[in-house]
Amino acid sequence: MTRNTFISLSALWVAALAPFPPLRAAPTEFDRALNEFDEGQQLRTTQPDRARQLFRSAAHRFEGLVAGGLDNGYLEYNLGNCHLQAGDVGRAILHYRRAQRLIPRDAQLADNLAVARSRSLVNVPRSRGATVLRGAFFWHYETSLAARAMTAVVAYVLFWLLLAARAMIPRRPLLWAASVAGVVAAACGGSFAAERWLDRNTPEAVVVSSDVAVYKGPASTYQRQFEQPLQPGVEVTVRERRGGWSNIELADGKRGWVESEAVERIPPPETPDASAVLPM
Repeated sequence: MTRNTFISLSALWVAALAPFPPLRAAPTEFDRALNEFDEGQQLRTTQPDRARQLFRSAAHRFEGLVAGGLDNGYLEYNLGNCHLQAGDVGRAILHYRRAQRLIPRDAQLADNLAVARSRSLVNVPRSRGATVLRGAFFWHYETSLAARAMTAVVAYVLFWLLLAARAMIPRRPLLWAASVAGVVAAACGGSFAAERWLDRNTPEAVVVSSDVAVYKGPASTYQRQFEQPLQPGVEVTVRERRGGWSNIELADGKRGWVESEAVERIPPPETPDASAVLPM
């Protein structure tokens, strides 16, 4: 993976800080993270251990900015880049998946996510039903939550405006246009509501720990569900939580219980304005 496959970190902070004036320390943290990332890139072949330390440190600084309220798709993307370069495949996929919710059509992001997935030691193929579902509702998976919400609002307003115009001017094309607007509003609004419901009740997550044993019940005293433990980067859906345990479902539909700290959920985007940061 070459340097030009990554979003420019130097361009990142210049655009990102404008909407967040209270974060006065952010430029310094961005500068430090940028310097550490670039130094790590230079030492990857000659001093790999030192390079990984620098990538982890850069990721830690970016995570601090996210915790402080500065977050968008490209910042999550760069967090994924730092973790991938540091060799943490699980957290790389986690942050790439978070970025995808905000910038779902970014080609470089898709490429880096594919690279991270290829480095996961355990790959679980998606079930046939899930593949068909994603194909049928591609527009749901290829647009951000914010875009669908905005489209639903605009289509809803347009629907009523067209109906009002149809009441004053009885033309059939106005009725057809209102019908189309109504269908778009219902589809996008339903998609938005469904995703928010799933995020609250059955969120997607990523395994971030190594050698995660999967049990048939919420305790290590139960029999193991799978002989082979899960490894960082496996993407799952959390179906239930009980104490410190989570019932997860793999992409192929198989389920079991793991310790909750072994997986980290992919939360809904809190900062949907991905336009605040521009790629290189």
